[in-house]
Amino acid sequence: MSDIRHSLLRRDALSAAKEVLYHLDIYFSSQLQSAPLPIVDKGPVELLEEFVFQVPKERGAQPKEQTKDSVRQIIFSSLFSPQGNKADDNRMSLLGKLVSMAVAVCRIPVLECAASWLQRTPVVYCVRLARALVDDYCCLVPGSVQTLKQIFSASPRFCCQFITSVTALYDLSSDELIPPLDLLEMIVTWIFEDPRVLQVLMMLQVHLTEKNLYGRLGLILFDHMVPLVEEINRLADELNPLNASQEIELSLDRLAQALQVAMASGALLCTRDDLRTLCSRLPHNNLLQLVISGPVQQSPHAALPPGFYPHIHTPPLGYGAVPAHPAAHPALPTHPGHTFISGMTFPFRPIR
Repeated sequence: MSDIRHSLLRRDALSAAKEVLYHLDIYFSSQLQSAPLPIVDKGPVELLEEFVFQVPKERGAQPKEQTKDSVRQIIFSSLFSPQGNKADDNRMSLLGKLVSMAVAVCRIPVLECAASWLQRTPVVYCVRLARALVDDYCCLVPGSVQTLKQIFSASPRFCCQFITSVTALYDLSSDELIPPLDLLEMIVTWIFEDPRVLQVLMMLQVHLTEKNLYGRLGLILFDHMVPLVEEINRLADELNPLNASQEIELSLDRLAQALQVAMASGALLCTRDDLRTLCSRLPHNNLLQLVISGPVQQSPHAALPPGFYPHIHTPPLGYGAVPAHPAAHPALPTHPGHTFISGMTFPFRPIR
């Protein structure tokens, strides 16, 4: 089209317009021979605008090119997207070394590509990358976790995806699948510095409601809660003889808070009976008793059947029915206020 344009520039306006229409007739006739519906490219449209509609072409205008970041993402995806063949083992091995080196030298473009890869790749491969990084920075060289810890300010997006992958890796099913202490402390530090890993649950209800999925799509599987609660119970039994009642209480408070937000936002779908059975062996905790017994604010969405969270209105366990005239019974104890709403519902106590 550039050669045609140069010849048209030497003509007057009327003959140039006729010449454009002539060339377009030839162009689309040839296209119709290969496809029933021709594709109108940008070149013919620009010729029409310039020589028929008399819209002057901007001098020196350069065609828009893909950004370096887009090209980098495409190349990264082409290199490391699993294909389900024998090359995947070599592909994952090389990916682990590349991302580990990017962490060591804080190479942000590679970390951002890795974050996108983690977000769209099946979890079985994400777990392999997470294990490679944990081995490099939490197991092989003592103290090297500080290098991994420092990338939080450089690529929070990578850190968020890494936390998700680590969560899938350590399911607490065996001693090998319990996260190292250094790794836990690092993740706690990340979350403490930027709690947006956590606040996603609070925003979830709006997104699920907009897509008509509230109460229908459980993003946190109840089966995944079982080993977590069992591990908390085991640790509580171990710590009980050590006069660690405050630490146990704080852990149970955290569990109760997480359960309440997950259920109120629609991320965790379960029956009240299932939750009671799951938490029945845990040490007594007032906050946890309130969560597993209700009440929870009525949601305007009726997608959940009766007996499922977040539609719970029965009084908490251990508390009788509220009298019609509470003023006539001044001796009745009152429970400290914990408002059950679909948001952050409990007073926050910082981790010591």
